Amino acid sequence: MMRIFLQKEQKTVEREWNGAARGLLRELGINPEVVLIVKDGRLITLDDDISDAKEIELLSVVSGG
Repeated sequence: MMRIFLQKEQKTVEREWNGAARGLLRELGINPEVVLIVKDGRLITLDDDISDAKEIELLSVVSGG
């Protein structure tokens, strides 16, 4: 079971997941262009496998002009 911290909502959920980060975002209904994914303290890509993660953080991307 991994913990997933959703920064935008300031909440943590727990979930079983096998596969890449991209699939988890799709299942959670999160646009991959608006978050950074941190697995056990390290920034990862959408294609990285997160099956063995204990904790995932989905950090909101903020941009300005």
